[in-house]
Amino acid sequence: MFEIPDDRSHSQTFKVVIIVLAIVAILTLLVTLFAEQAFSKSASTPSFATGMVSRSALSVTVSGYGKLVPKTQRGINTISSGHIVEVLQKPGSVVSKGEVILLLNNPKLQRAMETSELALLEEQSNLQLVKAESRQALEDQLGMIRLAKVRLALAQAELTAHEKLKENQVISALDLHKAKVAWEKEDAVLQMESSRLITLKQTRKSIDESAVYRLEKAKKQRELLASEVEQLSITASMDGMLTELADDLEIGRYLDEGLVVGMIADLSSYYARINITASDAEFVTPGLPAKVSIKGVDMPGLVSRVEPTVTNGSVEIDISFTGSLPASVRPNIDVNAVIEVASHQDALVVDRPVGVIRGHRDYSLFVLSEARQQFEIRHVSIGDINGDKAQVVKGLAQDEQILLQVPPHLATRQQFSTGEIDE
Repeated sequence: MFEIPDDRSHSQTFKVVIIVLAIVAILTLLVTLFAEQAFSKSASTPSFATGMVSRSALSVTVSGYGKLVPKTQRGINTISSGHIVEVLQKPGSVVSKGEVILLLNNPKLQRAMETSELALLEEQSNLQLVKAESRQALEDQLGMIRLAKVRLALAQAELTAHEKLKENQVISALDLHKAKVAWEKEDAVLQMESSRLITLKQTRKSIDESAVYRLEKAKKQRELLASEVEQLSITASMDGMLTELADDLEIGRYLDEGLVVGMIADLSSYYARINITASDAEFVTPGLPAKVSIKGVDMPGLVSRVEPTVTNGSVEIDISFTGSLPASVRPNIDVNAVIEVASHQDALVVDRPVGVIRGHRDYSLFVLSEARQQFEIRHVSIGDINGDKAQVVKGLAQDEQILLQVPPHLATRQQFSTGEIDE
């Protein structure tokens, strides 16, 4: 005979319920234990923070960021206009003085130079011709003077002979007079030719000088055009790094003269150009010590310039270095700087309370009276501030405690107990 098995579904359900209830109870117990521990910790931690006045050193610094700037920079300009033929250097390239950066082409300028060379040859030939003509003219005039002197000497001899003949009653007075007139005529001719020589010398000198001037003008014109042709090769004016070059320098583009196409920097000396906030700038003056972080290396320096104007809420300052920079530095790399605006070796210092934003101001702070276990308001003079530390100038003594943050519901009170802070 077959036996019918007993139904066990009710007993299994009962066991599952018991297990679930046990797990819930264990979880409830754990939650209760953790809550008690958290409550005990919160109860042991004070709900307000205080700062104790102590004596210590305090250095006040101002920080900023900027770039490393070469002391000497020169622009690269186009002296001659022309079309770009070749771009030989790129930004970041180290170049030597005279090294070609850009090549331009200007056929019109080159033709003008060739024409100027022909004009120069023409003026050289013209000067030679003018000088030859001057020499010939002067020689001719000197010949005329020599001839006039000979004629005058002949007239003088004739006059002397006529005078002797007249004394011997050989000739008449008329013949003697004619001899005198002939001598005077030749003497006048000699004076005229001599005067003409002086005038001729002055005239030929002016003609010669004019020819020399035209030759010099042709030389200068040729030199100018030759220089302009030479400037079609745009070169570096000094040793350094090509820090900038115009982006649109494409082959075939026409460049006008006087256009700035780049910048070259001397790599031997730098200074740091730093931006600081306008509120910090009032404490920074030239001569203050500073440290500039260059690739993780702090380099000492001095503030050399403070920009008098504010731009977008910041002020620009320059820091010159007092030591040698690493050889790996390059222009325009990012740097950070810290300027020491004040240093106190033994000062009353306290943690900076909330609301104390600017130094050299008077603030109303709550000071703890340990005898009465309450905070009382007091006027305190704050000097320099550095980060979360503030210098106490007046109003607090060493080891006194102040409330760093006043609860809103007690802000209008003059005094309150420590217990009222948590209410």
